[in-house]
Amino acid sequence: MSKEAIAAIREAEEKAHEIIFKADENAKAMIRDAEKKAAQLKNQTEMSNAIELDKKLEAMSIKAAALIEKSVAEAGAEAEELMSKAEMKTLSAVKKIVWEIIEA
Repeated sequence: MSKEAIAAIREAEEKAHEIIFKADENAKAMIRDAEKKAAQLKNQTEMSNAIELDKKLEAMSIKAAALIEKSVAEAGAEAEELMSKAEMKTLSAVKKIVWEIIEA
């Protein structure tokens, strides 16, 4: 083989190594960029989900408070009704006792 052919082969090999090195560097840069974008998307998604969950939790808390208030009001009304009935029965019982004492 001639010196020119050997030199051409070596030059081709060097260019091939440069091309492979550049391709490898480009691939690594693309992977880093993709990982960075994935991390950003993950963070954005987590923040968005956290905000949405906070809103849902707040709405549920408001509903729960309203239900508690309604239950307390209903229980209070029922207690008043029972107290009123108890007072009437107590008054009736007192009258009966007094009449029994008077008639005895």
